[in-house]
Amino acid sequence: MYAFFYGKVENILNDRIILNVNNIGYEIYMPENDLNNLEGYDMPVKVYTHFHVREDDMRLFGFLSNETLNFFKKLISVSGVGPKAALGIISNISVSDMCVAIATENILTLKSVPGIGPKMAQKIIFELKDKVLKEEMEGIKDKKAVKKSENSENIQEAITALQVLGYTQKQIKDVLVNLNVEEDNVENIIRKVLKEMQNI
Repeated sequence: MYAFFYGKVENILNDRIILNVNNIGYEIYMPENDLNNLEGYDMPVKVYTHFHVREDDMRLFGFLSNETLNFFKKLISVSGVGPKAALGIISNISVSDMCVAIATENILTLKSVPGIGPKMAQKIIFELKDKVLKEEMEGIKDKKAVKKSENSENIQEAITALQVLGYTQKQIKDVLVNLNVEEDNVENIIRKVLKEMQNI
């Protein structure tokens, strides 16, 4: 319903901001790291939003990047993970670290997030990975990308994780073609791709 809001931050509270958009104050819940980034910021800001509706509640959740918003949407698609829990995850672990955990099925990484137990960690990782795999079953077919590295298994794991952020295989492979990843592990591949995506 609301893709984003552009306005000035009137107030920063513990878990949300009041954003002044054309003299209307919108209450937007945000992750802790985004709130910290807005401290002392005096210019108008663009906040990407998700409008969450329940029978007894309606709230706006906001993020400073579209990638984080897409990640949030993926998280709340997991049964048992509500918006508050998703914000807690995003506040305690970077999106790239989460992608690595999903790609490598590293439950310990997610268990380190406050409030996430081993069962929930396992559920988040496997549901998100399965969701991505079902959405696009083709795998990596770009011969240039494969030729660029004999590390094709790591590349495929990185692609799967990056799709959790909402990137398509084409977008990811278009970037991979121009990167040197022949010696890289999954984590480094993900970080390199994300860095290039930010420059596009």
